[in-house]
Amino acid sequence: MPGGEVLWLQPYPDRLPAGDADEPETVAVARRRSSWPTWSRSSTSRRARGLTALLRDDVRCSMPPTPGLCVGRDMVVSDWVESGFVDLRGLRAVPTAVNRQPAVAFHLWRQAEGAYLPLTIDVLRVTGGAITEVVIFHDDQFPRLGLPERLPADGTSSNDGGTP
Repeated sequence: MPGGEVLWLQPYPDRLPAGDADEPETVAVARRRSSWPTWSRSSTSRRARGLTALLRDDVRCSMPPTPGLCVGRDMVVSDWVESGFVDLRGLRAVPTAVNRQPAVAFHLWRQAEGAYLPLTIDVLRVTGGAITEVVIFHDDQFPRLGLPERLPADGTSSNDGGTP
C-alpha cells in the first residue's frame, strides 16, 4: 500500500449486511458467484487467462507490508507472471473470509516436509461480479486467522486433487 500502510486483518463470518451496488459484495454473495471458486481453480492450475477474466480493468493489487501498488488488469497480471506465478507447482486453495470479503488461503507443496505449507492469502474485493482489488498477505497471517498451517498430501482440504 502507498506509504507502507498495512490493512487491518480480521476474519469475519459469512453473514454480513448487504450493501449497495457500489460496495463490495458480502462473502455469501461472492461465494454464490463464480469469481471465488474460479479464482481458486485458476490459481491452483496457474491459469493467468482465467484470473485475467475475473479482474476489472481498473483492478488494484497490493501485498502489504511490501511497498507498491499495481493498478490495471494488464499491469497486475504482468506483475504476477514476472514474479513467477505461472511457475508455481503444487498449490492448494482453502476458501475463507477476511475483513468481510472473500479470501483464498494458498498452501504450497513442500517435498521435504511432505505437506502443503502456508504461502499467501488473497483477499478479494468483488463488486458487481468482478474483482476490483486483490490484497495478498504473507504466510505469517495464517495463525492470526486460524487457518491451517499444514495440509497433508492426502487431499484433505484440497481444491486441486493431489500432490504435484
